[in-house]
Order: sequence, then structure tokens, then C-alpha cells
Amino acid sequence: MKDGTTDMQATTDRDDQPLAALAPRDRILKAASNLFYRHSIHTVGIDRIIAESGVAKMTFYKHFPSKARLVADYLRHQNVVWLQMLASATDRPDLSPEDRVLAIFDALGASFRQPPFRGCPFVKGLAEFGPDADLPEVEAMIAGYFDSLHALVAALVAPLAPDDPDKVVVQLLSLIQGAIVMAQTTSTVDIAAANRDAARRLLMPA
Repeated sequence: MKDGTTDMQATTDRDDQPLAALAPRDRILKAASNLFYRHSIHTVGIDRIIAESGVAKMTFYKHFPSKARLVADYLRHQNVVWLQMLASATDRPDLSPEDRVLAIFDALGASFRQPPFRGCPFVKGLAEFGPDADLPEVEAMIAGYFDSLHALVAALVAPLAPDDPDKVVVQLLSLIQGAIVMAQTTSTVDIAAANRDAARRLLMPA
């Protein structure tokens, strides 16, 4: 089993290389990731992924016996990308505890300005794979991301010792996810900066 560091390195290597330079499995994952994120999981069929990745159908099914397996690996990839982005922004020794929290919104603002921004793949996944989807592997990946995000924010909030840390974590998570959703709908407001300001006010001593 790969550890988190190995998974992160493999993800970075795949993202940084052209499609033709990758092994067949990684070509499939990279093509699928681009298509799923730009469009939606349900609207992208297996045949289109095979065509985009340039592999044979037999090769595709050798690595991914089902679309559900591919979707779970796509979400696993996105989990590494998103959490590493936030961890890199917040894990800087020069930041105060409060600034570590606010750095989340700085990282989000930077991601919003990098095309093609299409929102949070896990929020989109929730919309496509609700409780009736009966795809436990996919549902587990979506739930796992939100659990990891909650744990990240809770760890950043803990040194600030607020009166009700659980409430503050929930409020911050709402600002984080709200910023991501709003960034898809408006280009006239710097929503990351606006929610950063709201988070700063939230963290101010009473």
C-alpha cells in the first residue's frame, strides 16, 4: 500500500507530464480527471475516456474493471491535490495560528484564478452520487475528503482555543465551501477575500 507521500508524488508526476509520456493507467486517470472535472462524471462515458487517453478498450478494463473504480481513483487523486494545496498554504513556519487559518482562503483565491476552475469535485460528486447511488467506494472517497478537511481545519483552530471550537470549525467550513461554490457563479467579487475577512472577524477575541 502506498503511503501519503508516495501518493502525492505520483499525483504530482502525473499532472506535470504530457499525456503521451505516461503509462497506460496514468494516461487513463489523467484523461478521466480532466473530463470529469471540466464536465461531469455522469455525462462522460467510458468510450470518450478511452479515446482521450489513447488506450485500447482491453487495456482500460484491465486497469479499471468498472467506471465506479475509475471514479473512486479520480476522487482519490483530487483528495491529494486539494488537501496538499491547503496543507502547503497553511504549514508555513512564519505564520501565526490565526494566519494559518486565513491562509486557506489565500490558497482558494489563487486556485479560483487558475483556469479551468470548475468548483469542488467533492461537492459535485455529492450532487451526482447521493445516498441512493449504491456505490460505497465512491461514497467513501467523498466522505473521506470532507472528514479530512474537517480534521485539517480543526487542527488549525485548536491553538486559538476559542470558547466553542466545534462551532468555529463548522462556521469556517461553511465559509470555505461557500467560497468555492460562489466562485463558480460570480466573477465580479473576490469571494475568497470576502470570506477571508469574514473568517478573520470570526476568529477575533470576543
